[in-house]
Amino acid sequence: MYNPVGVAAIGLGRWAYVMADAYTKSEKLKLVTCYSRTEEKREKFGKRYNCAGDPTMEALLAREDVEMVVITVPNDKHAEVIEQCARAGKHIYVEKPISVSLEHAQRIDQVIKETGVKFLCGHSSRRLGALRTMKKMIATKEIGEVSSIEAVFSNERGLELKKGNWRGDPATAPGGPLTQLGVHQIDNLQFLLGPVARVFNFGKPMYTEVENITVNQTLLEFEDGKQAYLGTNWACPGVFSINVYGTKANLFYQLDFSWWSNSDVTDEHSTLIKREFASMSDDPDNRILRDVKVDFEPVDHLRVEVEEVADVIRNGGETEIDAEASLRNLAVVLAAVKSVHEKRPVEIAEIIG
Repeated sequence: MYNPVGVAAIGLGRWAYVMADAYTKSEKLKLVTCYSRTEEKREKFGKRYNCAGDPTMEALLAREDVEMVVITVPNDKHAEVIEQCARAGKHIYVEKPISVSLEHAQRIDQVIKETGVKFLCGHSSRRLGALRTMKKMIATKEIGEVSSIEAVFSNERGLELKKGNWRGDPATAPGGPLTQLGVHQIDNLQFLLGPVARVFNFGKPMYTEVENITVNQTLLEFEDGKQAYLGTNWACPGVFSINVYGTKANLFYQLDFSWWSNSDVTDEHSTLIKREFASMSDDPDNRILRDVKVDFEPVDHLRVEVEEVADVIRNGGETEIDAEASLRNLAVVLAAVKSVHEKRPVEIAEIIG
């Protein structure tokens, strides 16, 4: 019988509810308390999920029934909260990105290594059933050798941004949708093809009141020479897509973004198509293509990543997306932002050495 891991929610904004809706369905986790500086938020969250609410971080971290924290505070506050939790011996799940500055990400990496607590950064989209299937198809060379990938993650949030919103500030959301959306696809691209070596990015604010970038066109080259395009856009209806181009076949993945937060059914609202040769001839004008629907096992992409932390707490081992991997995803974002300002390709080694 599985002994559930006691969980505390820290940060009680919209995404805390999305996450709690997912992980409170798990038998491996038990939400026992929550914390926000605002009493009204604690009471509202506690009532919905039938958990306690602690008036201070110190009180929460002193609780023996809290083994793990789920952190959804603003990105620029991640480091200080994680340091406090890790030094109290609490294992950590934090929503992506790991941080918005290299210095803060390195602080997080250091405190995790010093304390030995388990850590996972929530790049949930690589957990999606189609992404796992695409990874296998690439690894087994079912589609041949991959030359390039196109990935897009966009939504309309930039059209709604007002001055003063943290998403509109280049300091708290560098690259705009690159930080909030693109980092998911950056993680997916490195999951599928390995480390990115260099990037070149066009980015600028469009159709918005804020000064931050809202549209990016990013070119990436991987350490093994493969290439990718990443489009991130805060000025259009939601798009989440990945196209993989292989020497034998291509893969076309589309996800209905409106179901992103309903993580138990997200996979049910996506399709994966393999385009291959139905017949091959020496005559290029006599070759026929066909599209084949690829089946994949659906998964609750938010629940399983929090469960993974519980599993390594109970059984040992390490999480799939640790601080070092998360830092490398951030480094690609920061390199892309640097590329915009300096109008040149930027090596990832310039960011993280």
